[in-house]
Amino acid sequence: MGPSVEALPFTGARQLRVEHMQEGHSRLVMPLGAANADLSGSFHEGAVLALLDTTGAMAAWAVTGPGPFRASTAAIEAQLLDSVMVSELVAWGRVVHRDGSLFWSEVEVGDCDGFVHARGTVLYRIVTGEK
Repeated sequence: MGPSVEALPFTGARQLRVEHMQEGHSRLVMPLGAANADLSGSFHEGAVLALLDTTGAMAAWAVTGPGPFRASTAAIEAQLLDSVMVSELVAWGRVVHRDGSLFWSEVEVGDCDGFVHARGTVLYRIVTGEK
């Protein structure tokens, strides 16, 4: 699914790269660029939240696999811990609970040195037809 996500207009403009999606885990990378920066030159909070949301969603898709399903983010809880002045962000997601079509994913967004800049929970819904 990584290439499909990367080709979408919004995620493509953020230059999101899906590096890993397997067994309920995901890893995405987003570079700092004009589309992701605020006026001070650090990562815009909206770009960080987009990375967090997409990483949680990809963890859920890593459980179900691709298919003709309907899906959407139902809720996000996030903590932005500081302004981010790095050249690239890495996000790690994992599904911690599933209840039918609902997936709870924990996500951490950090830099290449392992410092966490944001964290949160993504509640994602994938309607697969399974009970």
